[in-house]
Amino acid sequence: MTIKQALNYAISVPKTIYFNFMCFEFRKAVHLPVFVAWNVKCRKLKKGSIEIPENAQTFSIQIGFNGVEAIESGKSIFNLDSGTIIFRGNCAIASGCRIGVSNNGIIDFGDGFSANKNFFISCNKHIIFGKDAMFGWNVSFFDANGHPVYVNGEIKENTRKIEVGDHVWIGSECHVLKGTVIPCNSIIAYGSVVTTKLYEPNCVYGGNPVKKIQENINWKRHWESRPQ
Repeated sequence: MTIKQALNYAISVPKTIYFNFMCFEFRKAVHLPVFVAWNVKCRKLKKGSIEIPENAQTFSIQIGFNGVEAIESGKSIFNLDSGTIIFRGNCAIASGCRIGVSNNGIIDFGDGFSANKNFFISCNKHIIFGKDAMFGWNVSFFDANGHPVYVNGEIKENTRKIEVGDHVWIGSECHVLKGTVIPCNSIIAYGSVVTTKLYEPNCVYGGNPVKKIQENINWKRHWESRPQ
């Protein structure tokens, strides 16, 4: 750990205490399960808006820390306008994140979730992430259109659920839009735009619009042993 990182952690303790006691009842808040960087702008925090495991450990969920040094991070915002965020285990979301849930939407983070700098979520319905999901920098999720769209005078469906399976790696600069389904053990290539349901697991998908590039793949994080 560098001196800069240690200082950043230290000055984040007051914001972390505030966040936990605003969101959880005392018996959970006292363990400080969510570690929040000092420069994360938190909006409309309230009890009952965040769900965590009963056995959540101190700092097991980290918001607004670190990320690849070569990428500049923007302002971090955590906005609980209306809706619920569920953490099912360990989670690490780097600096520059912008996470917003409104219209009683639900964001569901699986155990082992990690996202690099400038991770963006706009949730108005339901976004589900499976276990062991890993995302690069500047990845965006939108489960709704920004404005109403009409086709032949009829309003088009504005929101649709997004589902990401277990052990999915989404490369940097990708955009995932409403109605998307990404199957387990998939890789989404750098700079892709995903707007549809993908059905075949163990594949690399990429492009705009996204299509299958390679099948029968597996992947592991760089510090893990090579897959067999």
